[in-house]
Amino acid sequence: MPGTIICYGDSNTYGYDPHDQMEGRYPKDVRWTGILDTETEWKIENHGVNGRSIPHTVSTVKFACDQVRDWHRRPNSVWLWVMLGSNDLLENPDFTAVDVAKRMERFLKRLMEEAGLASRKMKLRLIAPPAMKEGAWVDRPELLVESRNLGKEYQRIARRVGVAFTDASGWDIPTIYDGVHFTEEGHRKFAEKIREEIKI
Repeated sequence: MPGTIICYGDSNTYGYDPHDQMEGRYPKDVRWTGILDTETEWKIENHGVNGRSIPHTVSTVKFACDQVRDWHRRPNSVWLWVMLGSNDLLENPDFTAVDVAKRMERFLKRLMEEAGLASRKMKLRLIAPPAMKEGAWVDRPELLVESRNLGKEYQRIARRVGVAFTDASGWDIPTIYDGVHFTEEGHRKFAEKIREEIKI
């Protein structure tokens, strides 16, 4: 087995399904992380959390750093994929893509101080989330614009910080009625696109 990929994200990594009244989650074989776990030789660990924004408070950053210390003990190579930013836009009406990127840059710089990432035993990849679409949660034109702009802003900080980057902002991933969460088809398409882009 090549190693482990830690997928650190929000509800679109978790696999949120509003139609599931029990767990509120698509089955593993529907989620993009589960598809990659089944169809590649990598061990894919899903660390998505519904509602997660980019860690920026003392407690959330500390918890993320504690997790990194644990993850770097995994055998073989370890990749950490970070895909966040949508909730930061949704929760902060005045935020632009630039504001979100600044928050992400501070977070990544702090993570990279941890031994696993500082030594390059772990490798970090920043993923710009797919752009939102018009829907029940996306009722302001500026949300559409700023979510599309995350890709170019994240690319800039990935270069500055020195981490790998994947821009999913232009992938046109199908969403449910809210304009934010992936449909089942969206999860399949995301898995296909990320395999094409990263060649795992």
